Amino acid sequence: MTPEIILGIILTSILSGNYALIECLGTGAVIENERSTKRSLALGAGTTLVMLLATLITWPINKFVLGEKLEYLQIIAFVAVVLVISEAMHLVARKLLDNYCHSHFVKFAVNGAVLGLCIHNTEHGFLEAIITAAAVGIGFTLTMTLYGKLKDLAVDEDAIPASFRGLPIALLTAGMIALALLALKF
Repeated sequence: MTPEIILGIILTSILSGNYALIECLGTGAVIENERSTKRSLALGAGTTLVMLLATLITWPINKFVLGEKLEYLQIIAFVAVVLVISEAMHLVARKLLDNYCHSHFVKFAVNGAVLGLCIHNTEHGFLEAIITAAAVGIGFTLTMTLYGKLKDLAVDEDAIPASFRGLPIALLTAGMIALALLALKF
């Protein structure tokens, strides 16, 4: 794998293939993000770690255990792996971080981006899957942090029609960011 291919995978995964905005996976965690930058980065880093660990485990399971004969068990097996990883991270973080991000671990386990990435990575080689998992996690973190910052900006509520306030304007904002990222399609 050449450095150009690795750079292409990283840029595509972070920008033009952003899971939260372009693939619409894990959008709930992004749209509902009303955390500080520090907590958004913690949630993003945790999601990235879950994505990496899940890829490290699910790729070999799919390749050597499930294969084509047991492909119908893929989603069940991957969900079980993500749940076990999330719970293990929760137990470790509870000891190390003193309940700093207790509520985030449920979001790791039910995040569609993690499961979608595991399924998508079965089409790649192992090294490419690992690089993709890291880059998608970075893109997810970046999106969550930037979107959280956008919500902190002072907005003139009177300038927004009443029917667009709240979730509708949040979805429109996400759509506009997604269109901007699609312009960067590699």
